[in-house]
Amino acid sequence: MIDRDQLQALFRYCVMLTRDTEKAEDLLQASLENWLSRGKSQSYSHPYMRRIVRNQFIDNCRRHQRVAFEPLEEGMPILLDEISLEEMQIQQDLISLVVEELNTAEREVLYLWAVDGYSASEIAHELEQPRGTILSRLHRIKHKAAAMSGITDVANKAL
Repeated sequence: MIDRDQLQALFRYCVMLTRDTEKAEDLLQASLENWLSRGKSQSYSHPYMRRIVRNQFIDNCRRHQRVAFEPLEEGMPILLDEISLEEMQIQQDLISLVVEELNTAEREVLYLWAVDGYSASEIAHELEQPRGTILSRLHRIKHKAAAMSGITDVANKAL
Protein backbone atom coordinates (compact mmCIF):
# COMPACT_ATOMS: atom_id res chain seq x y z
CA MET A 1 0.00 0.00 0.00
CA ILE A 2 1.01 3.66 0.15
CA ASP A 3 3.07 4.97 3.03
CA ARG A 4 2.89 8.50 4.46
CA ASP A 5 5.92 9.83 2.52
CA GLN A 6 4.56 8.59 -0.79
CA LEU A 7 1.19 10.13 -0.04
CA GLN A 8 2.84 13.46 0.83
CA ALA A 9 4.83 13.38 -2.42
CA LEU A 10 1.64 12.81 -4.39
CA PHE A 11 -0.09 15.63 -2.52
CA ARG A 12 2.78 18.04 -3.32
CA TYR A 13 2.46 17.04 -6.98
CA CYS A 14 -1.30 17.74 -6.83
CA VAL A 15 -0.66 21.16 -5.27
CA MET A 16 1.76 22.03 -8.07
CA LEU A 17 -0.85 21.10 -10.67
CA THR A 18 -3.83 22.83 -9.06
CA ARG A 19 -2.22 25.71 -7.09
CA ASP A 20 -4.90 25.20 -4.44
CA THR A 21 -4.72 22.89 -1.43
CA GLU A 22 -8.44 22.12 -1.42
CA LYS A 23 -8.45 21.25 -5.13
CA ALA A 24 -5.26 19.26 -4.57
CA GLU A 25 -6.95 17.23 -1.84
CA ASP A 26 -9.90 16.52 -4.13
CA LEU A 27 -7.58 15.57 -6.98
CA LEU A 28 -5.57 13.24 -4.77
CA GLN A 29 -8.69 11.58 -3.40
CA ALA A 30 -10.18 11.06 -6.87
CA SER A 31 -6.88 9.66 -8.10
CA LEU A 32 -6.56 7.27 -5.17
CA GLU A 33 -10.16 6.12 -5.67
CA ASN A 34 -9.38 5.53 -9.33
CA TRP A 35 -6.30 3.50 -8.43
CA LEU A 36 -8.14 1.45 -5.79
CA SER A 37 -11.14 0.83 -8.03
CA ARG A 38 -9.00 -1.10 -10.48
CA GLY A 39 -9.70 -4.11 -8.27
CA LYS A 40 -6.29 -5.65 -8.66
CA SER A 41 -3.93 -5.97 -5.76
CA GLN A 42 -1.11 -3.97 -7.26
CA SER A 43 2.02 -2.76 -5.62
CA TYR A 44 2.57 0.98 -5.37
CA SER A 45 4.46 2.61 -8.24
CA HIS A 46 5.13 6.35 -7.88
CA PRO A 47 5.41 7.06 -11.64
CA TYR A 48 2.18 5.13 -12.25
CA MET A 49 0.35 7.05 -9.51
CA ARG A 50 1.69 10.37 -10.87
CA ARG A 51 0.30 9.40 -14.26
CA ILE A 52 -3.11 8.66 -12.69
CA VAL A 53 -3.02 12.04 -10.91
CA ARG A 54 -2.04 13.84 -14.10
CA ASN A 55 -4.75 12.11 -16.15
CA GLN A 56 -7.34 12.87 -13.45
CA PHE A 57 -6.26 16.53 -13.46
CA ILE A 58 -6.61 16.73 -17.25
CA ASP A 59 -10.02 15.04 -17.07
CA ASN A 60 -11.12 17.54 -14.42
CA CYS A 61 -9.94 20.46 -16.55
CA ARG A 62 -11.76 19.13 -19.58
CA ARG A 63 -14.86 18.54 -17.51
CA HIS A 64 -14.77 22.15 -16.37
CA GLN A 65 -13.57 23.39 -19.77
CA ARG A 66 -10.56 25.05 -18.18
CA VAL A 67 -7.57 23.45 -19.86
CA ALA A 68 -4.59 25.55 -18.78
CA PHE A 69 -2.17 24.94 -21.60
CA GLU A 70 -0.59 27.79 -23.51
CA PRO A 71 0.69 27.51 -27.08
CA LEU A 72 4.40 27.88 -27.74
CA GLU A 73 5.32 31.28 -29.11
CA GLU A 74 6.74 31.28 -32.62
CA GLY A 75 10.44 32.05 -32.85
CA MET A 76 11.02 31.55 -29.14
CA PRO A 77 14.59 30.40 -28.50
CA ILE A 78 14.99 26.92 -27.09
CA LEU A 79 17.30 26.26 -24.16
CA LEU A 80 20.16 24.27 -25.65
CA ASP A 81 21.76 23.23 -22.40
CA GLU A 82 20.26 22.50 -19.05
CA ILE A 83 20.83 25.50 -16.78
CA SER A 84 20.16 24.89 -13.11
CA LEU A 85 17.73 27.17 -11.32
CA GLU A 86 19.58 26.22 -8.15
CA GLU A 87 22.51 28.33 -9.34
CA MET A 88 20.29 31.39 -9.24
CA GLN A 89 19.63 30.87 -5.47
CA ILE A 90 16.06 32.12 -5.53
CA GLN A 91 14.59 32.99 -2.14
CA GLN A 92 11.55 31.09 -0.87
CA ASP A 93 9.11 34.00 -1.29
CA LEU A 94 10.32 34.54 -4.84
CA ILE A 95 9.69 30.87 -5.59
CA SER A 96 6.08 31.29 -4.49
CA LEU A 97 5.68 34.30 -6.77
CA VAL A 98 7.28 32.48 -9.69
CA VAL A 99 5.06 29.41 -9.21
CA GLU A 100 2.00 31.68 -9.33
CA GLU A 101 3.15 32.99 -12.71
CA LEU A 102 3.66 29.55 -14.26
CA ASN A 103 1.02 27.70 -16.22
CA THR A 104 0.12 24.11 -15.36
CA ALA A 105 2.50 22.52 -17.85
CA GLU A 106 5.41 24.62 -16.57
CA ARG A 107 4.60 23.87 -12.92
CA GLU A 108 4.54 20.15 -13.69
CA VAL A 109 7.95 20.31 -15.40
CA LEU A 110 9.34 22.40 -12.54
CA TYR A 111 8.08 19.86 -9.99
CA LEU A 112 9.55 16.88 -11.82
CA TRP A 113 12.84 18.69 -12.37
CA ALA A 114 13.33 20.45 -9.01
CA VAL A 115 11.59 18.11 -6.56
CA ASP A 116 11.93 14.69 -8.14
CA GLY A 117 15.32 15.48 -9.71
CA TYR A 118 14.47 14.28 -13.22
CA SER A 119 16.53 15.36 -16.21
CA ALA A 120 14.88 16.93 -19.25
CA SER A 121 15.09 13.60 -21.08
CA GLU A 122 13.49 11.75 -18.17
CA ILE A 123 10.72 14.34 -17.94
CA ALA A 124 10.11 14.07 -21.68
CA HIS A 125 9.83 10.29 -21.37
CA GLU A 126 7.57 10.54 -18.29
CA LEU A 127 5.20 13.06 -19.92
CA GLU A 128 5.48 11.49 -23.39
CA GLN A 129 6.48 14.82 -24.93
CA PRO A 130 9.46 15.86 -27.07
CA ARG A 131 12.63 16.79 -25.18
CA GLY A 132 12.68 20.15 -26.97
CA THR A 133 9.29 21.00 -25.49
CA ILE A 134 10.57 20.25 -22.00
CA LEU A 135 13.72 22.29 -22.59
CA SER A 136 11.59 25.16 -23.87
CA ARG A 137 9.45 25.05 -20.72
CA LEU A 138 12.56 25.01 -18.53
CA HIS A 139 13.82 28.00 -20.51
CA ARG A 140 10.57 29.91 -19.93
CA ILE A 141 10.62 29.03 -16.23
CA LYS A 142 14.17 30.34 -15.96
CA HIS A 143 13.29 33.58 -17.72
CA LYS A 144 10.21 34.17 -15.58
CA ALA A 145 12.24 33.54 -12.44
CA ALA A 146 15.03 35.82 -13.64
CA ALA A 147 12.61 38.59 -14.61
CA MET A 148 10.89 38.47 -11.24
CA SER A 149 14.15 38.51 -9.32
CA GLY A 150 15.62 41.30 -11.40
CA ILE A 151 18.47 39.15 -12.71
CA THR A 152 18.80 40.24 -16.31
CA ASP A 153 22.36 39.00 -16.90
CA VAL A 154 21.38 35.35 -16.35
CA ALA A 155 18.40 35.70 -18.70
CA ASN A 156 20.54 37.28 -21.41
CA LYS A 157 23.27 34.59 -21.20
CA ALA A 158 20.84 31.90 -22.35
CA LEU A 159 19.97 33.92 -25.46
